[in-house]
Amino acid sequence: MADDLKPAVSLYETDLVAWSEAQVLALRRGGPIDREHIAGEIEDLGKSEQRACESLLDQIVLHLLKIQFGVDRASEQHWRGEVRTFRRNLARRLTPTIERRIRPTLEAVITQALEDLIEDGLVAAGTPVPTGYDWDAVTTAGRFPPLRAFPDSVFKDRMSVPSPLAGEGGRAAGEVG
Repeated sequence: MADDLKPAVSLYETDLVAWSEAQVLALRRGGPIDREHIAGEIEDLGKSEQRACESLLDQIVLHLLKIQFGVDRASEQHWRGEVRTFRRNLARRLTPTIERRIRPTLEAVITQALEDLIEDGLVAAGTPVPTGYDWDAVTTAGRFPPLRAFPDSVFKDRMSVPSPLAGEGGRAAGEVG
C-alpha cells in the first residue's frame, strides 16, 4: 500500500534515451509531447555547447602558454598537436552566439591559465601575464607563440631557459636534437 503513495516515475526520469526517442516520434507525428522537459533539454543543450567551447578555449590557452614559456621542451610537439585538435573542435562547435559570450572572457582565461602554471610549479610566482593573445591569435589554425628568452626567475626549479633563437621544431639555430 505504501507504493500507492509514491509519485509516478516518468520515462524521462528512468530512461532519457527512450524518452527522447518517444518525443521525437511524437513531434514528427504531431502527437502529445512533454513540453516542459523538452524545453529544459533544449536549454541544457545550449549551455552544454557553451561549456564545451569554454573548456576548449581554456585548453588552447593553457597549451599555448606552456609552449611559450617552454616549461617542457620535450613535450612541445605534443602540445602543438593538442592545440591543433582543440582549435578544430572549437571551430566545429563555435556558433556566433557562443563566440559573443566567451570572447570577452579571453583575458580572464589567460590569467587563469598562468595561475594554473604557477600553482603547478611550472612558472614562478609573479610572472607577468603575457601579451599578444587576442582572439585570432588563440583560435586561428597554425598560429603559435614565439619562444622567447625569459629570465631564470620565471622558471621555478628549472635549469634552462628557452633560447630566443628557437626556430621550427623549437630548437635553437645549430642545436641538434
